[in-house]
Amino acid sequence: MTWILGRYLSRLLLARLLLILFALVSMATLLDLLANSDEIIKPHGDVAADLGRYVLLRLPGIVSQVVPISLLIAALVTLAGLSRSSELTAIMAAGISPFRQIAALLPAALLVAGGQFLIEDQAVPSATAELRDWGVGDYGDFASKDDSKMTWFRQADNYVRVRRSQAEKELIRDVTIFHRDPGGRLIERIEADHALYKDGVWILQDVTRTGTDDSVPTRMATLEWPEAIEISILHALTLHPKELSYAELRQLADRRGFGNRPLYLYEMWMHKKFARSVATLLMIVLAMAAVQRLLPRRQPGWMLAAGIAGGFVYWISDELIITVGEAGLLPAVVSAWAAPIVLAALSVTVILRGEG
Repeated sequence: MTWILGRYLSRLLLARLLLILFALVSMATLLDLLANSDEIIKPHGDVAADLGRYVLLRLPGIVSQVVPISLLIAALVTLAGLSRSSELTAIMAAGISPFRQIAALLPAALLVAGGQFLIEDQAVPSATAELRDWGVGDYGDFASKDDSKMTWFRQADNYVRVRRSQAEKELIRDVTIFHRDPGGRLIERIEADHALYKDGVWILQDVTRTGTDDSVPTRMATLEWPEAIEISILHALTLHPKELSYAELRQLADRRGFGNRPLYLYEMWMHKKFARSVATLLMIVLAMAAVQRLLPRRQPGWMLAAGIAGGFVYWISDELIITVGEAGLLPAVVSAWAAPIVLAALSVTVILRGEG
């Protein structure tokens, strides 16, 4: 019987989810277009092509942001509708507890959360990279044509400054390596006009080496970059951790000698990749808690309001915890998982009290 109920509830949930997701994504996309249309449309360009390209590139990011609230609303609408028609009461009378109902909806929720994870991990970083190269909207400051941007990062005990705009082209310009001793004192500065990536090695070109003992600078045509960073990592250093894939975050977290941001920041967003998907799953539990709490009153409007209010409180709290975590005031794991764990605990508590 639970299997039949699961198919029935999942069909209702997914049908409503698709409608709500389409509506919210369409509205968000339209507002985004209106806000950035002046930058997207070029005086002598193809307006339709530029608008279409922008919509396609922004779509993964918008969908990933809208999926959790869409699933929450879809679950609330489904459960409130069942309550209004007394179907939910009949389900409860048949001995199917709220937790068994959640289990029946779990396969559909897993499908949605898995899709969200793939979009955030694969589609969003790729689309964001293209938007940065294009330099429109919120990514105007990252256009690849802007050669004034620099990237600083750590390489073991050294600090390195390179041109950010050339990181993807196996050519970087204006490379400066500040070589330090284990005590942190500067002992040498290596400057190169540019560096070429060849056979897994960076070769510095037109090099000047300057010591700190007032000696005459040494010039040389080429120099192999000692312990040079991999080109894939160099590209990842130009992006905010939330715009990287899980594999890129793991790569930066494992190579503790590199990074232009604190290590805990990469670790936090690595955990957050999974925490966001788990939070999406918990929207089902939150919806069940709201409906269970207000089921005796049979007021679908209040059920919807309570569930959506709980969702917004969660997202505000989550953003606040992320901000505190990015400042280094909380451990990376706590910053990523605190909000979902608290949401799960509170929702389960409400359901248990409702059963009692």
